[in-house]
Amino acid sequence: MKVIAAAGPVCYPMVAAMMEIKDIEIEFKKSSEIGKEKPDVVLDSTVSLVKNGLPIDYVTIENLSRVAPKLGYKVGMTRKGGASDILFHALVGETNKEVEIEYFDTMGDLMGAMNSNKVDTVVVPAIDKAGISIEEYFKKSGITIPGSCGATVFNKEKEFIDAYNLGIKLLKEKPEETAKFVISHLPMQFPVEFVVNTMKNSDLNVHKPENNEKFIELVHKYSS
Repeated sequence: MKVIAAAGPVCYPMVAAMMEIKDIEIEFKKSSEIGKEKPDVVLDSTVSLVKNGLPIDYVTIENLSRVAPKLGYKVGMTRKGGASDILFHALVGETNKEVEIEYFDTMGDLMGAMNSNKVDTVVVPAIDKAGISIEEYFKKSGITIPGSCGATVFNKEKEFIDAYNLGIKLLKEKPEETAKFVISHLPMQFPVEFVVNTMKNSDLNVHKPENNEKFIELVHKYSS
């Protein structure tokens, strides 16, 4: 099975599955970089899939991005223009919430700003259970969006589902061992705790999304 995957949390269960399934071939790049030869599966944020004109055939991870400790006025974030940034802009835009956003180069800088009260809210990966996920904030406003991460499946649908679910199982049953394996196969290094905690505190579940029309509309509106 040939997979193109962004090198973030969306790929962790698929990489984990390689512990037991040997014919998974993963190329780490964004969904915008797909060439004429399509892979069997593309894994990326749901925002990136939409931006690149790819269908969200499956949602794989929900509640990955959290707003902590609660939605205030001075908001700190990393990765301007990234998936969480676009979703957060959509959230405050659709709910007419006034905020002031400041971007930071690293997670350390962001948390330092939080600790020194330069910001009162941070939008961060689910490294713990603090705060409320972006999806939950949308639901409070009557808007349903798919999860943070998803898959476009061109071929080998059953193989993909089985492999991703196996990866989820391994991450739950032996998190540290599996996280170390995952990190050893990534093009960039992350702390073991980051992999373990984001997987533990997010909802991992391969499933077909509900109607995505509103989500697609929001992504295009707030990406421009």
